[in-house]
Amino acid sequence: RVMKVKRDYVLGELERMDGVSVAVPPDGAFYVLPDVSGYYDGDDTRLCLDLLKEKKLALVPGSSFGAPGTVRISYATSMEELEVAMTKMREFLEGV
Repeated sequence: RVMKVKRDYVLGELERMDGVSVAVPPDGAFYVLPDVSGYYDGDDTRLCLDLLKEKKLALVPGSSFGAPGTVRISYATSMEELEVAMTKMREFLEGV
């Protein structure tokens, strides 16, 4: 139940970000792979590196999991951390 609340929060935040979509919402996993291919010409690794440098937010490029153009976001953390992370991601993408 707690993980569903966190999952739904992350999905809701991602849905509000321009150019971000989730093709397959997680069902049982504790991570989501949103499509961010509209940014950086689909270079998910470069996006993650810049996000880390500029916002100190570490996401994993989806290409590491055979899903290029996505990023892997784990929601197996506190709600407070998720709120900070989603804010940082939104602010970063708005500035790109």
